[in-house]
Amino acid sequence: MVLEVTAKNLKEKDADKQEMFKATKTWFEIGVDMDRDMRYGAWQIKEIVDLTLPPLQTQKEQYIMHFDTDTEEVEVEAKLFYYISGKKGDEIYSIKEQLSFNVD
Repeated sequence: MVLEVTAKNLKEKDADKQEMFKATKTWFEIGVDMDRDMRYGAWQIKEIVDLTLPPLQTQKEQYIMHFDTDTEEVEVEAKLFYYISGKKGDEIYSIKEQLSFNVD
């Protein structure tokens, strides 16, 4: 599974400068790589347990985003993708929020 979080300044005219923040986090199935091949031995699996998301459990993620002091509005979007194979991921959840700031 892959979580992508982005923040964009929609008032910015240049599309290349719109993105102000981007972060991704990846969770792996224990003992299987993104191509569904067994790549790890038992001793290695113990070391990567912190990169896994246990079945039927929820994990909260928190990101600190810093914006310029003149930023008035930001669109924050989070997307969660599930990869059955290493090549094609399906978006299983998405949320988009617009945040407004009072600039004095």
